[in-house]
Amino acid sequence: MQSDNTSNQPSQSQLRYVTRSSMICDLKLEQISQDRWQEVTLTYKPLLLAWMKNKNVPASAKDEILQNCWVAVYESIGKFERDPEKGTFRGWLRTICRNKIADYFRSLPKDMGVPQEVLNAVANPEQKDADEIEREEQALREAEVRALEIIRSKTNEQTWEMFWMTTVENVPTEEVAQKFSVTKAGVRMAKQRVLKRLRELGFEI
Repeated sequence: MQSDNTSNQPSQSQLRYVTRSSMICDLKLEQISQDRWQEVTLTYKPLLLAWMKNKNVPASAKDEILQNCWVAVYESIGKFERDPEKGTFRGWLRTICRNKIADYFRSLPKDMGVPQEVLNAVANPEQKDADEIEREEQALREAEVRALEIIRSKTNEQTWEMFWMTTVENVPTEEVAQKFSVTKAGVRMAKQRVLKRLRELGFEI
């Protein structure tokens, strides 16, 4: 695995989803930067689309529901509290998506004849078959890749390579320091700088 190959990403076992308070705090800002908001929406879009697919939302309605989801997040994030007993950010986001999907189906004319199995799927979100579980896992992997791509695009190339070599390729810090003619402390700082950005987007290695 080479650090200059943009297609190489940490494995699923290396990169896992978390919800960091820094991301929640940023979203709660009255004037969150457009750049920060875009990072979050781009990262979590695959999950929202996967949940819609699991509930048989037609392609023609996905953009509208997606927009409604983000409007709801923006308007209600101030009420979200990061508490394991009350649920995670991802669970909260899933609930918003489910509600917007339900709103969409309720808005359809009765003569369109929405299949009962579709209505049952929306009403029973915890009932998932193997395909639904796989789609959600795939969407989470795509979200992970997006997070890495966003961070790399805004990170100095040397900083990224030092992070990649020490964290993904497990190259000893001393060896990386010699390669880039920096101190071991400099390598550790570069690594932590990228890890901090990953945590801000809800992931960690």
